[in-house]
Amino acid sequence: MYSVMLVDDEILERQGWRQILEKHRSGSVRVVGEARSGKEAVELAKRNKPDLILMDVKMPGLDGIKAGRLIREFHPGVKILVISAYDEFSYAQEALKFGAVNYLLKPVQPAEMLEIIDQQLSALEHERKEKEEEETLQAMFQKAMPYIKIGFIFEWLSGNVKLAEEIRERAEFLDIKPLPQLVMVVNIDNFLQMTTGKKEIERQILKQKIYQKITELTAESPRSQCIPLQGDKYGVLVTPGENESPEKQRRRAARLAETIRRQIEKDPFIPATVTIGIGRVYSEGTSLHLSYQEALRALEHKLYTGGNQVIHIDDVLPFDERIPSYPFQLERELISSVRIGNMEHARNCLAKLLDDLLSKANSHPELLKTRVLELLIVLSRQAIESGADTEEVARQNFNYSQELRQKENLNELRAWIFDRVEQLIKLVQDCRNLRQQDIMKKITAYIHHNYHRDITLEEVAGAVFLSPCYLSRIFKQAQGVNFIDYLTHVRLEKAKILLESNSDSITQIARKVGYQDPKYFSTVFKKHEGCTPSEYRRLSPQE
Repeated sequence: MYSVMLVDDEILERQGWRQILEKHRSGSVRVVGEARSGKEAVELAKRNKPDLILMDVKMPGLDGIKAGRLIREFHPGVKILVISAYDEFSYAQEALKFGAVNYLLKPVQPAEMLEIIDQQLSALEHERKEKEEEETLQAMFQKAMPYIKIGFIFEWLSGNVKLAEEIRERAEFLDIKPLPQLVMVVNIDNFLQMTTGKKEIERQILKQKIYQKITELTAESPRSQCIPLQGDKYGVLVTPGENESPEKQRRRAARLAETIRRQIEKDPFIPATVTIGIGRVYSEGTSLHLSYQEALRALEHKLYTGGNQVIHIDDVLPFDERIPSYPFQLERELISSVRIGNMEHARNCLAKLLDDLLSKANSHPELLKTRVLELLIVLSRQAIESGADTEEVARQNFNYSQELRQKENLNELRAWIFDRVEQLIKLVQDCRNLRQQDIMKKITAYIHHNYHRDITLEEVAGAVFLSPCYLSRIFKQAQGVNFIDYLTHVRLEKAKILLESNSDSITQIARKVGYQDPKYFSTVFKKHEGCTPSEYRRLSPQE
């Protein structure tokens, strides 16, 4: 329903217009007021804000042309249909100048009036829909504005927006002004370890609490703002003050960072601490991504400083472009220890190797982690070559990179490396134990099948494709006795069975169990059993 106002100094004219509208368009328009003069029309339009005005030109005092012009100043969307008894081009021209939608001559023909009104109602309906769509889009845009701003800042800090003019225009559109010149990155200490086993809602609540705290503190500091970054990090963009030098801006950023760190540490509702990396000041917007990269690089030094710190890129040792020497000899010793499953020697070698790496790579934490990852991959290959389960080693390797990134201090890193190496050695040991068990089964089976012959250690070693020395060592480890003692035990146990179960002579029994000299057999038997074979037979019950 649209509102209509009628303006004419003749009451009969207004009544005629009203009758036409009420008879033919009562479902779409409603008359909200009538005025007898231009002055009265202006006052009534201010109160009612009609959609459509039917107005005479010639009225006492303020005429329709002047009144229309005044009304459109405060109500520009109104549709004004000018009606006049004078068929003069000058009137029509003046009416169109102030924005009248049409010009009708009296006496008004109902059909002509209704046609023009229908046109204006269609225009009003179209304008209303456009306005509603615009308001909907505007509301959606305002709702999405924070995400649009974050997306732009991500692009900017990543170095993907390279043109100064584009940066300026997009930043101004998103109300980022003046342009920031320094970036700080806030990182939640040990976030992954601290939230392991917790529900996702608990992790998000903790991150939101920290984000709100940083936002509150940056809001109190002029010319800075906080945005969430990926993972457990937040960015703080610091804008220079008026005539503020880079050094003053650096000190102000450091004070803000220390305030954030301290307030989060003291907050009883935030069970976490943060470490903050600060980049350098860059006056050009196209270089802001460099400050962001420096802040991230400063954060890497948490590996050495520990958490709950503020670290400026200028406060850490400059990166030495030369690649430090690598302790290859210690690595070779460690590889040998892993290959043979020597846990104690491996621990000693690893401790020396890490001490060497830490003393040379402490200016660049990522270099240290890269070295560690390379070492673990080398040791993994050696473990596989030594018989470790390939799938199990591959499963551990799959997690190395992710686990390594999570290590935030040297003690954690050192303990993690020792644990990974020990796991590899245990896999080698498990494999060796299984292999030795299989070999021992073959060795004992060979002895039990050939004890009646004059077999030797060298013969058995050849049968299982081992060196006599190695067989002798693993046999003692597995059985608790040496090869000769075990062979003697098997022969004597067989001899006792024969002595108890048949009437063969001692000489015959001796030869059946591998002794060609009966006297030597009797001597060995008495030494182990405490009596001669003949005495054993007399004392044993016969079948």
